[in-house]
Amino acid sequence: MTPSPRWAFEAYQRIRFRLPELVSESVTPQQVPSLEAISDRFDGFIFDAFGVLNAGNNALPTAVARFQDLQSKGKHCLVLSNAASAPQQELVRKYRNLGFPITSDQLISSRMLVSDALPSEPRRTWAIMAPTSAHADQLPCHGFVIGDLKAKPNRERLDNADAILMLSAQGWTRELQQGLVHSLLLRPRPVWVANPDLVAPRENGLSLEPGYYAHHLMDATGVDTVFFGKPFNNAFDAAKSRLSPIPTSRLLMVGDTLHTDILGGRNSGISTMLVTAHGALKGLDVNACIAASEIVPDFIGPEI
Repeated sequence: MTPSPRWAFEAYQRIRFRLPELVSESVTPQQVPSLEAISDRFDGFIFDAFGVLNAGNNALPTAVARFQDLQSKGKHCLVLSNAASAPQQELVRKYRNLGFPITSDQLISSRMLVSDALPSEPRRTWAIMAPTSAHADQLPCHGFVIGDLKAKPNRERLDNADAILMLSAQGWTRELQQGLVHSLLLRPRPVWVANPDLVAPRENGLSLEPGYYAHHLMDATGVDTVFFGKPFNNAFDAAKSRLSPIPTSRLLMVGDTLHTDILGGRNSGISTMLVTAHGALKGLDVNACIAASEIVPDFIGPEI
């Protein structure tokens, strides 16, 4: 299935009860032509990646130049991504190759958040949702990638795992999802989700991400699930810590998704800008989506 922006928005609305409740005061959004119009108001910029800086493996128009311009003016730029398919250094290399002048200290991924949390857990064997290209063996845990469940040894290995880590949906199939549901119904276990996104903007549309499969899993099994990444506090706490000592009032979260970037930013006390030209809301009536979700950004613009 190739999801549409309309389908994705409605899917986020259906799982809204599982997302953090909006706690900040209401605002009236201001339309801006680009980030340049408001850049003087802020010292630190937190960028979502997919739909703001890039679509798949392509940098978006104006994004590289805007990022470079902000840094040349002494602004602090941070990428806060729910991506979990690639190790940190590989992800940094990707964005540098796209033209974004970032260092490892300027990128926080949900995979990094999971990697930071795993060492404090009791020793477990993790069954990991990921392709081999995700290098799951580099995670600080004892685990294995979930293989073809038509093979009895793979099914038994999954059934005997202590916990599930949903890292990447690349190559994930309906059959694998059904097998995971069946295994968790037989024996409920903890599930960690390293990418809460339902979808991600790619070169040719939207792809389904681990968050989509995680919510399906919750609907089917009722298992306990822990999410790492936007809109949850672990992501925004890490971003604010990385940008310290810049006060929260001088930070801006720039994203394309109301239910992750904007909701999480607002709840963290960070000003937010919604970009609309390339990401999750492309082609939709943005004002209608804001009204329906009641998640309101401070600023709205087509791109950065």
